[in-house]
Formats: sequence, C-alpha cells, structure tokens
Amino acid sequence: MALASRALEGVKSLWNRVPHGVSTRVHAALDWTGVPYFLNYLACYEDRHQLSNFAGNLVALHAAHARSSTEQRQQLAQQFEEITESLIMKNGVKKSTHPMRQQRILTQVLADPRCRLDKPAIKVLEIPSSIGMTALDNFATLSQRYGIRAYVMGDLFWQLHYDMNRQCVFDDEFNLLQVKQKNRFFSIYRAGQSGTGDGRLATVWLFPFELVSRYLKRRYVYSESSNNVPIRVLHPDAEAMVRTGDLTVKKMDVFGEIGDRYDLILCFNLLLRSYFPEHLIAKGIENLTNALEERGFLIMGDQVSFSVAQKVDGELVVVEREGQL
Repeated sequence: MALASRALEGVKSLWNRVPHGVSTRVHAALDWTGVPYFLNYLACYEDRHQLSNFAGNLVALHAAHARSSTEQRQQLAQQFEEITESLIMKNGVKKSTHPMRQQRILTQVLADPRCRLDKPAIKVLEIPSSIGMTALDNFATLSQRYGIRAYVMGDLFWQLHYDMNRQCVFDDEFNLLQVKQKNRFFSIYRAGQSGTGDGRLATVWLFPFELVSRYLKRRYVYSESSNNVPIRVLHPDAEAMVRTGDLTVKKMDVFGEIGDRYDLILCFNLLLRSYFPEHLIAKGIENLTNALEERGFLIMGDQVSFSVAQKVDGELVVVEREGQL
C-alpha cells in the first residue's frame, strides 16, 4: 500500500502539471467511471490513515488541551482538525470544517439593511455545525451587531465511543467507524460514500476495502462490557464556550422536527442539489421555516452562493440571493 501510494503521488504530481483546461475535460470524461476518485483515495490513503489521525487520540488531546499554554493549544487545535478531517461518519460525511468558511457571506448579509433583525438580542441556530469552528467565527461576527440570547449548534453527530481495550471507535448509534491497527488505522466508511460525487463505479474499484469493512464490522461489535470512553467531537475552543454557556450543542436532523424557535438560522453546505433530491431539500426547508420566529431570517448556501429569506406571515420571502444554489 505504501509503495502504491508513493507511485500514485508521483502520478498526481505529473497530473497537476497538465494544463487546467485539458485536465478538466479529461476529469469530466472519466468521472462517471469512478477512476479519479479511486486513484485519489489510494494516493491519500497512507497520509490520511496514519496513527496520529486515529480518533481515539481525542481522549488524550482534550486532556492535554485543558492544561496547555496558548502556543501549545494552537498545535493541539491543528492536530484536532487533522483527526476530524480523517473521521468519516456512516453517511459518508467528513467530521471536519474550516475556519472563516462563512465569513464573507455573513458579513455581506449583515451589511444589508433589508436583512436586519429589529431586536437587540437574538437566538441563533447553526445547522449543521460539524466541529464548531464556524460557530466560533459566526458568534464573534454576530456579536458585533446583536446580543446573543442563545447560539445553538445542531448536528447529527456529536458523540463517539472509544473502546480502549479493542482500540476501535463507534458513533453514538454504535456503528463501527475506525479500528486501530499496527501501522495505521482502518476507516469503515469513506468520504462521499453515500453521495454521488465518487463516480458510479468507485464501489467496484474499492471493493477490497468494502470486504475488509464487512469483516471488521462483524468482528468489532459494540459491547457495553468493554472499556468504553465517550468523546464529544467538538473543537476545544468551541468546547470552552459550551462550558461557559455561550454555545449549546444539540443533536438535530434537518429532515425531522427541529423544535424551538429561532430569530436567525444559518444552514450552509447541507440542503444542496448535489447532496439531496428536490423533495428532501423542500422537506428540510419546511422544517427550518417552522423553526423560525415570525420576521426571522434563514440564510442558506455554500462557499460561493447563498440566499437570505425572511419569514413573513408564515412563509419564506427571499430578500437577497447571490449565485445559483
């Protein structure tokens, strides 16, 4: 595997020298075969699955962060981000995000008089919140204009269970996610596995990995009698704000009832056509609309495009839009 990864890295380096126009056309022509996804998966495998990125390390990392200096905390935060970048949940989503991801859009929206809330203090929902890094940025930005009565981080996955005896990691529904081995760890799922971005034939090329996954899931079944340690997958800085009460964590599914009401809902990188069919997107938007206070705002989008809609007489009215969602 190591030799194959190095060879593929060499091929990848040569590929990066191909003119952009040519590489784009070739990639588009081959994408449906799953070959680009397969080759990239192999090229990144060794680096992504090194033991330092094993999610079980979060136990020691959180303990070290609590007693570390400011400089040490920056290093630990970087390690945390690398671990969560390698943590793939059952739905094929990476448990990671990047700082300042929504700042351009949020700053632009707040500067628009049409998008201002007539309240001195607001209640905010961010869904999904991943590891809480965007919540740190958004909380700081919103605090410059409003008091924050509550800032709720909603997400499907917050909790892991680390079986220290058998060196394996489960999610909060007891699905096996990772198994530590001698030189690396094995990830049961892979990014995009439940989506469409990996090519229709990727499962064929990666079938040997699927066989190993099936074997490990049979061998490592969650056991309450084992030495299990709960781990909350939350950025250490966000965890600190949860302890002070500035942020709140809730398990939440956008396709189920949200509960409670909010003045502002931020929903980025979730209800997109590249992820879900139209009927599911409509269901998610309906649930978010029901969770909005009258005259509240729903901001949706990705890193490039966004829309801002206000709830008026129970219905969403688009106030601002940029790009195509």
